[in-house]
Amino acid sequence: MSFSLSSMTGYGAAKASVEGWRIRVECKSVNHRRLSLRVYTPDELRWLDPEVRSRLTDAVSRGSVEVRIAMQPGTDDEYVDFDLIDEDRFSAVTRELQRLAVDYRLVAPVSLEAIWEYREFFERSSHEVFSEENADLLIPVVEEALQKLMASRRDEGQGIAADLDNHRQRLADRLDDVESLSADDGDAHRLRVETRLREAIEEFEIDAIDEGRLAQEVAYYVEKGDISEEIQRARSHVEKLGKVLRLGGEAVGKKIDFYLQELIRETNTMGSKSQHARLTDLVIEMKSVIEKMREQAANVE
Repeated sequence: MSFSLSSMTGYGAAKASVEGWRIRVECKSVNHRRLSLRVYTPDELRWLDPEVRSRLTDAVSRGSVEVRIAMQPGTDDEYVDFDLIDEDRFSAVTRELQRLAVDYRLVAPVSLEAIWEYREFFERSSHEVFSEENADLLIPVVEEALQKLMASRRDEGQGIAADLDNHRQRLADRLDDVESLSADDGDAHRLRVETRLREAIEEFEIDAIDEGRLAQEVAYYVEKGDISEEIQRARSHVEKLGKVLRLGGEAVGKKIDFYLQELIRETNTMGSKSQHARLTDLVIEMKSVIEKMREQAANVE
């Protein structure tokens, strides 16, 4: 069975060489009741923050998400397109130094070592390389890391959904047991109620018994102990949980938590009405399963 859930926990990273610089983008997310975004970028890429936040907001609805963008000169063999020198400015600086050497009768030709002393005039600064004009070179790296983060969240969500569905099926099985036990115990429960009422009447030494009134009282207490409506509502919640797990949608984690709260409510009522040890055991087991589901649902987006 396929599910449509995403976990709030995930990780994604991407790297690229841009204009001779190594760029690495890391995205990671953990559980959070709401959406919390933190973006860390170098000063040169501060202008990129709004774009990153916009893409995160479109892709993620819950979780604490952290994005870090790092950059450094690409001197590794993996990054060979080192292009931090503006050739036009280098040429201009070289010509000017050579002119000065001739005009002032200095040693010629001008060496590269001498030219390098003036590199501040022809080196391309990181601010220059990473201007907004190069956004089309940077956004794909951010997008790749974000896509990997989302894939990671979906993969983990599939595992959580499978576990939740197994627990959900276990709840459905226990509800079958509760319904069967309740049906089998119906006549015995009525007899126990009637017996207790007659014993109370004898204890208070009431000679005349109004059989009609006694029947009404028996019916009243039997109805108070009836859990058929609770079973029906609990079944409905279990079925809706299965639909949420399969179809997903917005605020899935909140929907799951809502249905689990309702199931806790119904099982608590069943337990309070229980007149049978086996029914009490089944209720305790169901509550344990629901609590496990709530722990897992806390990881769902």
